[in-house]
Amino acid sequence: MPGDGADGLRADAHGATLAVALPEQLIAEALARLIGAHGLHVVGWYSSMAAVLEKLRRCRPGIVVVDPAIGGADEPAVVLDALRSASADTRIVVLSHEVDCDLAHAVVDAGVSAVIPTSSHFDDVLRTIADVAEGRTSFPASVLAGLNAPRENHGLSRRQIEVLEHLAAGRSNQEIARDLYISPNTVKFHVRAIYDRMGVHNRVEAARLLEKLHHPH
Repeated sequence: MPGDGADGLRADAHGATLAVALPEQLIAEALARLIGAHGLHVVGWYSSMAAVLEKLRRCRPGIVVVDPAIGGADEPAVVLDALRSASADTRIVVLSHEVDCDLAHAVVDAGVSAVIPTSSHFDDVLRTIADVAEGRTSFPASVLAGLNAPRENHGLSRRQIEVLEHLAAGRSNQEIARDLYISPNTVKFHVRAIYDRMGVHNRVEAARLLEKLHHPH
């Protein structure tokens, strides 16, 4: 029976299916082949959001290993929300160079199963995937640190502040999407998040609160 680490995944994890989604095609393929060589059934590797979302909708693999940077200009919350919407039962494993405040909160909000720093040894990657396949979660200390870090501006991300400023200027969702080089659906996601976090119900209320943030006195 294969053991932990580079000798193979635990036997209980072998039935899981997995997709790999990273911004760099070569790295995505290399990681997928390495994981596949150690006992997991890899259904594909992808370097674009559109491709991995289509795969999730069609095949619904048990696990997807993803670097949120695959979403380009989109915030991590948008990327993880899209993955969750495409296949609610797929367990998400985030592979990231750095876990900041925005990513830490996005991970928790999306119900991510694990976060793997890119500095990890491959043996640790295998162990984490095995844990996730068996229903467990795994997070580095940086996630807790990110959750505990103070959040300014009602906890809005930099991108959400940009969207809010465009809303306050009276621009439509389509205009905001064009100006920020993001999709209209991403704008809608950010608008919903802005309303929820600021406790407002429309653009006028959001614009007034933004004015208070800029001129507190």
